Amino acid sequence: MRRSCSFLIIAALAVTFVSMPFASFADSSGPGAVFDFYFEDNASPAAFETLTGCSVEWNSDGFIRITSDEDIMEKDNGIGDVSFYLREASFAGLDCDEYPYFAINLRNPSSATQFEAHFGTDENTLSPSTVFHTDIESGMDGFKTFITYIPASNVTWVNVLNAPGGLSEQETGSATAEELGEDDYTFTGTLSRFRIDGLYFGGRSGLDPGGTTLDIAWIAFFKTEEDAANYQGPDRSSYGGDSPDDPSVIDSTPFGSLIFDTDDYDDFWILPNGVDDVFFDEEESCYEIVFTESNDPFIAMDFGTYAEADVIEAIDLDEYKIMQIKLKTDFAGASFGNVYFTTDDAPGSYTEDQNVTFQYEATTDWQIINVDCSRHRAWTGELAATRFDAFPKLSAEASVKIAYVAFFKTLSSAKAFAAGGSKFPEPTPSPEPTAAPEITATPEATDPPEATVAPEATAAPEKTAGPSPSKKGCGSVFGTFSLTVVLAAAALFLKKRRSDLLTSFL
Repeated sequence: MRRSCSFLIIAALAVTFVSMPFASFADSSGPGAVFDFYFEDNASPAAFETLTGCSVEWNSDGFIRITSDEDIMEKDNGIGDVSFYLREASFAGLDCDEYPYFAINLRNPSSATQFEAHFGTDENTLSPSTVFHTDIESGMDGFKTFITYIPASNVTWVNVLNAPGGLSEQETGSATAEELGEDDYTFTGTLSRFRIDGLYFGGRSGLDPGGTTLDIAWIAFFKTEEDAANYQGPDRSSYGGDSPDDPSVIDSTPFGSLIFDTDDYDDFWILPNGVDDVFFDEEESCYEIVFTESNDPFIAMDFGTYAEADVIEAIDLDEYKIMQIKLKTDFAGASFGNVYFTTDDAPGSYTEDQNVTFQYEATTDWQIINVDCSRHRAWTGELAATRFDAFPKLSAEASVKIAYVAFFKTLSSAKAFAAGGSKFPEPTPSPEPTAAPEITATPEATDPPEATVAPEATAAPEKTAGPSPSKKGCGSVFGTFSLTVVLAAAALFLKKRRSDLLTSFL
């Protein structure tokens, strides 16, 4: 049965919520954004874009290793310029003007003494003018943190590498950039792109020898040099206690589960954009969302209203850090999507700095994705709603089927639940109502004894026995009737509540 949700005709209506991960919720001395490569999920291949002349692999000790291709010096006209992009930088919402200090925790066994990076912002796109370097040590055996003030380094290295009079007149490579004055730095506005060029050996584009490696544990941005120097690294205790080598007992109990095995959840899906249809698929027992060709297709999930109606318990985001979704898509090219979120602590409208990226597996079969919100400062309070951006954009129609949504305290808990076959606990049956005791019948009234007739007095008429009170066996009959009325009233309330909620969007 293909049931189209009536809310689809009101996609243009505005109902505001909000969310965020990095910068705005940083405390006065903390980082504005952190990119931590401690967990494999944070460093999956889908976390990186446009790898050029290198590979990036996660190490179980909690870092990524960048290795330049063996034949890199024969590629690209002998320039050998390694680079790749951090996908999460597009969603960090970092205010570059407020957080101009860059810190990187790395290990460099090579002879290079410079780390190179490029950036893009909403004011300055990534270009030869958006480069900076960080002074690092060579021949390192362990990890160490290095700090750079990006505006000053940006001016210096643009003029050394790309501005007229520098290496741009001597070597091929990046396009020539204008010379920058002391106050002409380009690290301004909101961060939109971050490209790691890695080790710099000299020349205009780095000239990275084949097989050279660099290990990075984390990258962060700060307001002051003092803040950066005092930073001891990401607080991984906020990740829910997981670590790459933590084999402790795992509680894999799901919370706030919504299992879409009936068509009772039409009003859970709200505020669609680039959506042609949403309906319950009876054959596969799931909801199907049909996305149209669009630059920004999405649909929202209304957890807050369902919690208010007691369909689910309110989801405490300080305790439940992982959102798990079982889905499948017919779009074989899907690689990643985003979940925006709004909470009672962060109401308003969805913004770019309040979302989490998730990765798809390369399959059109059922798969389970874990949206890890443990490192996001705004993931606090009670969940109001999430906006599911299944794909960054679509050039043709594609559908996503969703079987369930559930929440977990840690990533290891979520993975253990999925590995165990996603078996939800059976609902606890309601206890049978206890029958009220039967009321004991009142004994029938007896006739009073006849009065002694006084001499010459007329005998009083005999008293007629009064009627017996009826026996009201109100135990089981009344108890069952009361339970039926209560359940019917509750069902009517929930049905009316959902109907009212749906109507409110029409």
